[in-house]
Amino acid sequence: MDWQKIVVHHSASPTSVMRGKNSVPVDVAMIRQWHLAKGWSDIGYHFVILPDGRCEEGRPLYRPGAHCVAGHRNFIGIGICLVGNFSQADEIPEAQLNGLVTKVISLMQNYHLDIEDVELHREIPGAATECPGRYFPEDLFRRVLKERLG
Repeated sequence: MDWQKIVVHHSASPTSVMRGKNSVPVDVAMIRQWHLAKGWSDIGYHFVILPDGRCEEGRPLYRPGAHCVAGHRNFIGIGICLVGNFSQADEIPEAQLNGLVTKVISLMQNYHLDIEDVELHREIPGAATECPGRYFPEDLFRRVLKERLG
């Protein structure tokens, strides 16, 4: 794949769900189940960042994503999903923000991308969404990303 962009999403879900009497954290396996139930061939995202900052691998990078049709991003953009719903007043945990920044920097270095190549889903022309949520701290994310890039 010729990766040219990194696209940041949120799962628009709670961070955990009830399964029977147990609270189960939302993770890459659960999101994969949701996407398979929609008839997709796999999870749509290449990576999922958990609230504790851990990064889980989703769809392999040798396959196009299924995270953003607009702007041909499924074919040129690596999809990263933050577990949580930042369309509500949820604050992003510091560990999760740091995990996102760490993954983005790694991908930027591996694929020789610039900071301008990192996009929020809502920024892509033709994407009618507020993803990764109206309360996603875009300014903080971009500031931390720039600081860590040096």
